[in-house]
Amino acid sequence: MGRGIVLRILAVCVISALLWPLSTGVTAQTRSGGIIKVATDAEPNTFDWMTSTATATRLVAWHVFEGLFAIDQQYQVRPLLAEGFAASPDGLRYTIRLRKGVKFHDGQPMTAGDVIASLERWGKLSSGGRETFKHVKDIRAPDQSTVEINLSSPFAPLITSLGDPKQSAIVMPKAIAERAGAQPVRELVGTGPYIFKQWTPGQIIVLARNPAYASRTENWGGLTGRKVAYADEVHFYPVTDPQVRLSGVSTGQYDFALALPADLYPKVKADRRLTADIVHVFSWPGIVFNKARGPFTDVRLRQAVQYAIKPADLMAAAVGPKEFWALDPGLFFPEQRGVYSTAGAEIYNHQNLDKARALMREAGYTGQKIVLMYTKDYTWMNNAGQVLAPELQAVGFNVDSQVYDWPTLLSRRTKPQFFDIFITGFSPSIDPTGIIFFGPKWPGWYQSAALDKVLEEWSRTPVTAQAERHKIMDEIQTVFYNEVPVAKLGNQYGLEVYNDRLQGYTSYFDVRFWNTWVTR
Repeated sequence: MGRGIVLRILAVCVISALLWPLSTGVTAQTRSGGIIKVATDAEPNTFDWMTSTATATRLVAWHVFEGLFAIDQQYQVRPLLAEGFAASPDGLRYTIRLRKGVKFHDGQPMTAGDVIASLERWGKLSSGGRETFKHVKDIRAPDQSTVEINLSSPFAPLITSLGDPKQSAIVMPKAIAERAGAQPVRELVGTGPYIFKQWTPGQIIVLARNPAYASRTENWGGLTGRKVAYADEVHFYPVTDPQVRLSGVSTGQYDFALALPADLYPKVKADRRLTADIVHVFSWPGIVFNKARGPFTDVRLRQAVQYAIKPADLMAAAVGPKEFWALDPGLFFPEQRGVYSTAGAEIYNHQNLDKARALMREAGYTGQKIVLMYTKDYTWMNNAGQVLAPELQAVGFNVDSQVYDWPTLLSRRTKPQFFDIFITGFSPSIDPTGIIFFGPKWPGWYQSAALDKVLEEWSRTPVTAQAERHKIMDEIQTVFYNEVPVAKLGNQYGLEVYNDRLQGYTSYFDVRFWNTWVTR
């Protein structure tokens, strides 16, 4: 079968998947008005989703900003601000039709010019955008409702990249995108169901209903489809103490509590007013190495850490009850069948202290200080850091643990001179080209000719070639375990809790409060 025919079939299949509605709907017993009060576990340092991969940024920002495409409840990419798209037979031109009637929060209509300026900024700032723009020749606007992306080489994950929440291809007014440039946006003007209203650092973030929101009609769930802002406002309160978050949602001070430690689950189950959601496609904790300077520029020392740690002990310390975590070598979650792989299982979770020490000797390690950063704001990170340090010391690493609040850690991790290792969690990606730590400019600064080669092969392979893609995915994970840009600990399941005042909520890998209302 010719490549042109394959690409035409691919375009038809993807369009069909993007446009096929789900049968679920929102109950008629809805109520407008009121305030949804959310206790979060950390505060963002910016709301510019393009410049930050932090969960604390994203879970607020996607109420305000939207992209051309987004993922549904089953993690499949569907249109959001786009009406649809068509790909040329050679896979080098994508024509995207924009939805009509969409307005920004300042009242101006969204046009192709806004989309182009936003995508060009995305291509410079986001790791996923930079990966995508390696293949972009130019972007044009045949008219105000159409965007044409011309590629210099085929890039099969293009639409997936535009819809990946980790890659943040959000649309904002052209003037704002151009004024901001490489700096974080301060004018928070999007197209979403809620409008940014107030941020008092350390106290509250306030979003207000967008009365002019142009919703889709499909009940797709996730981050796209029908979105109704029932509440007058959504308030996010940074509450770092999980016991205070649970107490607040129990008493009605808050309606929803994020990221509770698993050991609080029995208390939640004992309270009839509370609903507990265990979110399986949630996050996986990892140890990120500084590959720009310092000891871990030597891959043998990164491999030594991989053999020094015992993931089960780290996950048990970080997360707690076994019901809330699993040992798994995958870069993706088992539920993500199209990209899940177990390659590297022969390396993952095979603690070998003698091998770790041998690799340290080969690398010439002589006791240089290793700066380990983690945060006290996320309970699981704090717990993991307290176990990781002695595990590294047991093989001879000279560990200097430095504990910060989350905004400070986010700032310090952007500067190579401040750390050697930091601990963080990685929420789900939907394509290997969108894995944030594969980007050479993301903290950790990973550059790999071997990875570039296999990602390029992935990018050329149509999504219909499933057997070939599975083979390439195995190769990607093999590179990951050989070069160890990050040492994976395991899969973490999330615990979200809300009281009976909050209605209509459905669990997901991160929270969102459209199609959700309060009863009084």
